[in-house]
Amino acid sequence: MTAPTDRYVLRPVKSAADWSAYHAIRRHAIFAPLLPGQAYDESDPDEHRPGRLAHVLLHDGEVVGTVRIDLIDERQAGLRLIGIRQDLQRRGHGAVLLALAERAAHAFGRTDIVINAHPTSLKFYLANGYAEGDWRDASPVPAGLIRVGKRLRREKPQPEANASV
Repeated sequence: MTAPTDRYVLRPVKSAADWSAYHAIRRHAIFAPLLPGQAYDESDPDEHRPGRLAHVLLHDGEVVGTVRIDLIDERQAGLRLIGIRQDLQRRGHGAVLLALAERAAHAFGRTDIVINAHPTSLKFYLANGYAEGDWRDASPVPAGLIRVGKRLRREKPQPEANASV
């Protein structure tokens, strides 16, 4: 079930409450179930490097998901640690988050998207137009993950009220 996208906003992390929700979702929806041997570090310096843009997905004003948009080069963006709150998964929020993150990356002038997918998420990305392959990224594919990518249409995206960059 997918809710109408006008009930969603993808926006940069702004407040302490946003950061708290951002880290909680990543910790509980990604690291605990999918990367149990890897500690989650809220103060990882990579999180605040230039071109690393933390975003939250709001649905009806409530934070339900996270993504970090990495501006890799002039053409390419990486979508990192895409996560939806565990209690809200499998309700269409992930597909909306992915579409809005692509739109935001496109608004930054990027036409190629790369994701390092967990094997349990691969089917989701393939169903949303991503393909496995030799997609370039700033670093090698992390162990246990699968690199997927997607080329966005080249025309300039139309501004939308629900995609805040």
